[in-house]
Amino acid sequence: MGSRTIGIIGGMGPYASSYFYELLLRKSNESYGAKNNDDYPEILINSVPVPDFISNTKQRGKAKKMLISRVKKLNSFGCRTIAMVCNTGHILHTELSKHSKSEFVSMIDLVADETQVSKLKKVGILATQTTIKSGLYRKALLKRGILAISPTLKIQKIHEVIIRDVLAGKENESHTKQLDILTRDFIKKNKLDGIILGCTELPLVFPKRKFRNVVDCLDVLSDNLLMRYYSK
Repeated sequence: MGSRTIGIIGGMGPYASSYFYELLLRKSNESYGAKNNDDYPEILINSVPVPDFISNTKQRGKAKKMLISRVKKLNSFGCRTIAMVCNTGHILHTELSKHSKSEFVSMIDLVADETQVSKLKKVGILATQTTIKSGLYRKALLKRGILAISPTLKIQKIHEVIIRDVLAGKENESHTKQLDILTRDFIKKNKLDGIILGCTELPLVFPKRKFRNVVDCLDVLSDNLLMRYYSK
């Protein structure tokens, strides 16, 4: 393996991981001029069939054991940098990092940093109910002086249905239209400066071009990983 190999823990969910891989390739071409095979980064993607510990916390122990073994496996392949393409999975990030000799970046911290750089002071968090309940983003943003606002429980449940549909490969235009309407109302009622897409399924269906100041977790993570790869 090359000394700059990127290791990806994916599969949570699989379609988001596939989209993320395409994103890395497209940005390598557009931002770094990659054209030939050897211009693109070496990427190892471990799509892990982790049990659903997002809605069933009883599965968390089993999921953690599986993910720790994958972290060690990516380390053994010589990956310089490892990232997990799942926001909710970052509930386990601190514990998983302890088992990694490679740098294990936090998507949550990267998104919070990007939000700070964008000078947003009050943002809405679109994510799974588990991510919102965990306070992952709220805590990271608060450290940077940014106020995080969550949708009502009713809206969170609608988002959860959309996320589950994307996870199952059933995304369609109705999801995009629904997110458009709900997000406009969310921003207006709470006078938000911007929105964070804090679930890796949402970028696949969210109408980003219709909104200002959307911090997309997959955009942020892909930009950071490629910057690290091409600058070293």
